[in-house]
Amino acid sequence: MNLNSNNPRVLGRLLEELSWVGNTIKDYREGGRGFENVLTAEVLQSLDFLPRQSFLGSVVEVSQGAIEARKKLREEIEQAEFTLLPGNFYLIPSAKLHRNGLAVQPDGIIQTPSNFVVIEAKRIKKSSFQKEQLAREFVLVMKEALLRNRQPILWLILGSETPVSVLGHGKLTPVDAIELHLESVLQRAENHDFNKSVLLEKAHEVVCWTTWKTISNVVSEQFRSLYIPDESVKACVQRLVSSIVQSIEWHS
Repeated sequence: MNLNSNNPRVLGRLLEELSWVGNTIKDYREGGRGFENVLTAEVLQSLDFLPRQSFLGSVVEVSQGAIEARKKLREEIEQAEFTLLPGNFYLIPSAKLHRNGLAVQPDGIIQTPSNFVVIEAKRIKKSSFQKEQLAREFVLVMKEALLRNRQPILWLILGSETPVSVLGHGKLTPVDAIELHLESVLQRAENHDFNKSVLLEKAHEVVCWTTWKTISNVVSEQFRSLYIPDESVKACVQRLVSSIVQSIEWHS
């Protein structure tokens, strides 16, 4: 997967993603209301454009889990390379068919000098993780971070507070959801020498989460407390903040 794409192409990547949905494209006729890929593109691109320390950094700070990793991410947030809707990664890259490649489709990637972050966003309305989804994403972030000699973070953006819904398993903590299918994913994935028990010991240092509502609250509070003497710059920041708040409200 090439992570050198620039965020001005987010709309193009969203359109490419939608081109694969087939007959269900009609479900997007209301502008994609309620769909996490549209919500992610709308909110996270605006969040990327806002002053990093005050906005994205503050969202990272108030998230839960992976305390030390998030602290470092916050420190380096101005240096972050943010890639939204990066496309598929494959845990079995040698597979001749993509459907056999153990695909992982993150909603975003953040890279800093010390961190490699995989973002998984869920819709605000009721939804569930697929059975292996969190285990696959956890293995992916561990592999990619190791390859780059960086600290891994799996950052979940949720419609509501944990526990999360997992298809066929009810409500679970994110780490418990990972543990359920981690062994199966590791047995099939290529190019690693990970051990299930060793990985699980690190999970609490890697997995963190927040909610869309929290993001909306944080950016609103940060704007109210931020002194911006230039009225034109202030109006620009206000428009971006308003777009985030309004998008989250509209998709709720």
